[in-house]
Amino acid sequence: MLKKAQLQPFAKPKFFNDAELGIYRQRCYILSVVLMLTVALLAVRLWYLQVIQGEEMRAKSERNRVRYLRIQPPRGKILDRFGRVIAGVRPGYNLCLIRQEVKEQDIEPLLARLAPIIKEDMAAIRSRLHVSRSEPRYLPVVLARNLDWETLCYVEAHLSELPGVMIEIAPAREYTNGNLAPHFIGYLGEVSEDELKKEGYSNAKPGDVVGKLGVEARYNQELMGVAGSRVLEVDAVGRLEQELDSQPYVVGSDVYLTLDLELQKAAEEAMEGQVGAIVAMEANTGRILAIVSSPKFDPSVFEGGLSQQKWKELNDPVYKPLFNRPLQGTYAPGSTFKPVLAVGALAEGVVNENTAFFCRGSMEFAGHTFRCWNEHGHGSTSLYRAIVESCDVYFYNVGLKLGVDRIAKYARLLGLGEKTGIELPNEHAGIIPDTAWKKKRFKDKWHEGETLSVSIGQGYVSVTPLQMARAYAAIANGGTLYHPQFVEKIVRPTGEVSRSFHAQADAVLNTAKRNLELVRNGLMGVVQDERGTGKKARVPGVNVAGKTGTAQVVKQEKRKQDESMAWKYKDHAWFVCYAPAENPDISVAVLVEHGGHGGSAAAPIAQKILAKWFELQAPRPQAAQGRTT
Repeated sequence: MLKKAQLQPFAKPKFFNDAELGIYRQRCYILSVVLMLTVALLAVRLWYLQVIQGEEMRAKSERNRVRYLRIQPPRGKILDRFGRVIAGVRPGYNLCLIRQEVKEQDIEPLLARLAPIIKEDMAAIRSRLHVSRSEPRYLPVVLARNLDWETLCYVEAHLSELPGVMIEIAPAREYTNGNLAPHFIGYLGEVSEDELKKEGYSNAKPGDVVGKLGVEARYNQELMGVAGSRVLEVDAVGRLEQELDSQPYVVGSDVYLTLDLELQKAAEEAMEGQVGAIVAMEANTGRILAIVSSPKFDPSVFEGGLSQQKWKELNDPVYKPLFNRPLQGTYAPGSTFKPVLAVGALAEGVVNENTAFFCRGSMEFAGHTFRCWNEHGHGSTSLYRAIVESCDVYFYNVGLKLGVDRIAKYARLLGLGEKTGIELPNEHAGIIPDTAWKKKRFKDKWHEGETLSVSIGQGYVSVTPLQMARAYAAIANGGTLYHPQFVEKIVRPTGEVSRSFHAQADAVLNTAKRNLELVRNGLMGVVQDERGTGKKARVPGVNVAGKTGTAQVVKQEKRKQDESMAWKYKDHAWFVCYAPAENPDISVAVLVEHGGHGGSAAAPIAQKILAKWFELQAPRPQAAQGRTT
């Protein structure tokens, strides 16, 4: 047993001295502080994520299992005045990509695989993704529209190998009566960034299909309707589990046009194989009954995307299929301008019905020879015969007496050389020259020799086919110049008429009734008189009034109209008319580019249109009331 003296206090380990122990204590303190700070930081971060960013984090979490779809409504139909469908709706199949479901580095390889499947080049696909860059990544981006059946089946069979790819069913245009009046009806295409900023496209989002031309563009807002939405829960591979929420779409309104479907078909058949334009309108209201620009194009090609080859064809520099000739084509009116001159000359009192000028086949003026189309001459010629036989020398003399400024005055009173105001884009005004115009345009004075060219619708004069149909309608109805109308009414999905349109007079020609009667008498003689140049426009049982015109394309001394002449150098052929001559209800303008003579090329086309119109005047179907199904 140990003695008390032998007991010793607990001995410190030999491997720790006081200095070392202090160091370890300091380290433990620092570690404790670090641990506490780390826990505090984690707590703060968790608080920040759950409280401050809680909504955003929950949204991200939801997007891992929820798919948001925007549903395009069926576009409203475009119908003729009797409710017959011109542009309807059918289901289409679009290929879409949900960017959120594809890693950034995998997008390019995926696009490279999709390009040959949907027959698109990479640049076009990338541009569609680029337009949607500002939209949420969970929204589908349309890469290809209106897939054909073979492509659709292939994609459906390989969806498991194509991450983020889905097939969307969306409404597409259907042209049940063929591609009628595409320049006028318009076409559909994917909305552009510039269009998204415009008022008429406020309902659209990137990737939506909108109207690009004509009626489709002008009434896009009404036709488009309001999009709906669906909120879907999907599993890890994108399979639908359940629908969480939905918002129904609102179908677009139907637009009823003033066009007559049967007359439109007849007009397009009559112009087939020609390059030119037709406008037929009601003489007493301004309603457009038929409108043709030839050659035409297939509007459906734009909805699914265009190949470079197709785009090249549509921009052919010679035939210009996209060019809207009735509104944008400006042509010298030739002899169809002579009745305008006659109206002005009678109104100003410079001639009367008996005033005669002698035509020997040409006229000398200021050292130049101005020829008549009849090289043998017409002899002593007064107003009626001058219009019926289209004597150039008579109108050379009338033009000199009237002067270019008064010619311009009456031409503009009849709506020539100015936009008609039709509510469609890119209408051209043409030119009706006068002394002020020449001074402004060329910084030069007007020369009287130039008046002779203007007198027969040549020189600087240029007009559109729509202007000519409207001017002759005014002559026919007693002097009222009507605003061109192409929409009858707009009908909501409920059947309610939201807008209706009525005849609107833009101007009234203030001239004696007798003056217009004299001109109309001459115009009837052009067709009905055996000496008339427009006999090929005759319709059995109906008196037709009109005027032929031949507009030079090259200078007179270089022209020789025969079959051997190159097409592009041949004269343009005009025929403008109305009927019945006694009580007109239809006005028609026909322009055949490089057609040669108006009497042989344009008048027979007008005859077919008039014959069809009067055939259709038998009992007609009642105009549809409200919306069609």
